[in-house]
This record gives sequence, C-alpha cells and structure tokens, in this order.
Amino acid sequence: TVNRTGVQGYLFKLPPEAGAFLLDRVNESPLALDGVDAADHDISTAIASLDIPETEKQAIIQSRVGQGKFREKLIDYWGSTCAVTGVALLPLLRASHIKPWRDSNNAERLDPFNGLLLAPSHDAAFDSGLISFSDDGAMLVSSGVSGEQLRRIGVDPSASLRKTEPAHFPYLEYHRAHIFKYDERPQH
Repeated sequence: TVNRTGVQGYLFKLPPEAGAFLLDRVNESPLALDGVDAADHDISTAIASLDIPETEKQAIIQSRVGQGKFREKLIDYWGSTCAVTGVALLPLLRASHIKPWRDSNNAERLDPFNGLLLAPSHDAAFDSGLISFSDDGAMLVSSGVSGEQLRRIGVDPSASLRKTEPAHFPYLEYHRAHIFKYDERPQH
C-alpha cells in the first residue's frame, strides 16, 4: 500500500504488469501485455508448466476459461450492471453463482440463470448466506444480521433483484435451502 504495509486477501486481480513482474521473479516468461487473449494464453502456458498431473492442469485451464465465459454471459444478461443496485462499475462487479460452482454440474456452472452480477458487498453477503432472494426477487435477510449492519456495508435490505425469470427459480431455491444460513426469514 502507499503506507508500505501489506494487504492480506485471496485471489486478488493483478494488473498485467504486476503479473509479468511476479512471473519474471519465478523464472517464468513474463505475461504478454498485448491484451486479454495474450494474457490468457500465457496463463494457460504457465499452468501447463506446473508439476501436477495432466488431468489437473486441463481442469484448471478449463475452469478458468469457463469462469470467464460465465462472467461474460452475466455481463450480457444484466446489461453490465449490478443485478440489485443497477450500478455500472463493471470492474467492481462480481460474477456470483447462485448454486455454488462446487455443487453445480458443468451445465449449471455456465448457465447465466445460475448467476448474479453483484456489487462486492452484495456478493459477499450473498455468498456467505447472510442474504438470499425469493423467486420474485425480494431480498431475504438472515436473522443473524441486522438491517443496520447491512446498510453500513452498502446493502439495502429492502432492495430486490431487478428481474427474475423462471429459469432462476431452481437455483434460488437451492441457495435458500443450502446457503442461506438461518431458518428464520423475514416476511415480505
């Protein structure tokens, strides 16, 4: 940081220059800075050089490619805006699975109806089960969190999804049954 302290986190997005610097430091070829396709190619090459079984290498490469396609589908479906707030800050928006990746089959993993494009606070609250959504899109709030706590992180508990379709319903039901953390749900 500017204060010369570190920031702890998981899966930070790096600018291509930072990735090139890091790969150069571990004796890998630096990332090409010509664009996303070149970077994807170089990342796939770096994965291919790992000392792991070939099937694991291919699984990592395919999951990375699949996640990019999933995000693209969500950006298209939600019009490059948050599914709840409508905010159009695409670099901040997260492609969030309704039914988690780990619990989904291959078709479900890429199905845009199994996804929401969410602002970071909404994504974190949704992934952790503090909020969910009814089939009509109304936000459901866990009994373990107050509306005031949600408002402080930028989540309006009275908000709702901007649209839902019947294809969303099985995924939303799964989220409510398996991810949404508390049995007590407010009446809407």
